Amino acid sequence: MTPDKLNLTLPLLNGGSDRVLLTNFVAVYEYDKENKKWTDKQIGFSYEAVLPGGNYEKINVKVPGTKMPGIKPEDLKEAVPVTFANFSAKFYRDFRSGEYKLTASADSVILLNDDEDLMLK
Repeated sequence: MTPDKLNLTLPLLNGGSDRVLLTNFVAVYEYDKENKKWTDKQIGFSYEAVLPGGNYEKINVKVPGTKMPGIKPEDLKEAVPVTFANFSAKFYRDFRSGEYKLTASADSVILLNDDEDLMLK
């Protein structure tokens, strides 16, 4: 079995917890393979999160959708606790370097706080 055949969960990467710290996010745009360039069509967001239970490693999680989350990147003065719905991660082999890298995706990001959880789609 090779690493690219493994499907990883958030608790597996984060010491048993599905709670991570959101530090930033950016819009993701569609790539036109035929013309080999990025388009202006937004297809989702890429969320940068720190894994407190995973030696504070950073991961990027892609979430589809164009609706702006309930928080803006400039409002992230400090890390915000979140989790991801239907999180999935796997390794892939970079064809240029031959190294294994991690790719992650989810259906949505959920902002966690003491009062209630707020789903950001």
